[in-house]
Amino acid sequence: MAWLTALAGPVLAAAGYGTAWWRLRRRGDRWPSARLACLLAGAACAMSALSPPVTSRDEIFPVHIAQHLLLAMAAPLLLAMAAPVTLALRALPVRPRRILLRVLRSRLAAALFTPVTVLALDAGGLYGFYLTGMYAAAERSSLLHAAVHLHMFLAGCLLSWLLVSADPVRRRPGAWGRLAVLVIAAASHDILAKLMYAWNLPDGAGSVAARHLGSELMYYGGTVIDVALAAIIMAQWYAATGRALARERRTALDRGQWPPRKISRASRSA
Repeated sequence: MAWLTALAGPVLAAAGYGTAWWRLRRRGDRWPSARLACLLAGAACAMSALSPPVTSRDEIFPVHIAQHLLLAMAAPLLLAMAAPVTLALRALPVRPRRILLRVLRSRLAAALFTPVTVLALDAGGLYGFYLTGMYAAAERSSLLHAAVHLHMFLAGCLLSWLLVSADPVRRRPGAWGRLAVLVIAAASHDILAKLMYAWNLPDGAGSVAARHLGSELMYYGGTVIDVALAAIIMAQWYAATGRALARERRTALDRGQWPPRKISRASRSA
């Protein structure tokens, strides 16, 4: 019944998000339906990854990799696009909102969301898990298995929040900086998949054919999600640049200046 406990997290997250959405709706405020859909899709990905037979102790390695893609990449991406922190800031009472703002502005939050920290937690955890004996150990220990799942999910959330989330993130890099972080993360993911294929890793993952199939799934499945992240970053950059240009045009018209000056570097890198 451990899988029931694991499913409680996505269910509670969806319930909390739905409660906040309903509170805004009763107040007469709008919240984009697309963000609500992203939350539901992200929760569905997480629940699919944590439901049997995916969480079976006899899972084959390609199924484990599918679980990894859903839990550590697809679900965090969709949850980041749902902007749950922004929704909470709009729906919470004054005192809890102030507490949340203090957390977001804390030094710990700033340290967690630096590109170096995010990449170390995301890529470092994967390399340590798949290239050592930790995979075999996790298959023997339910507690370690759950801890690995939690780490993968949280590290994936940090990466997705840094790259594409509409939520407030301290010192978030501009579009080109985020693309650079994504390239490094994607390259490390692809290199890991190739090492696993070449060295027949991880130990305890079944037959060589199963390990190869899992490595290929990690490589190609991860690439699909990385391309989606890149497309979202570029779409956000395009939208931010368009808004900045519109503001400069309005300002120029108000001042009787036309054509407006060139768009600033800060606006181009938003």
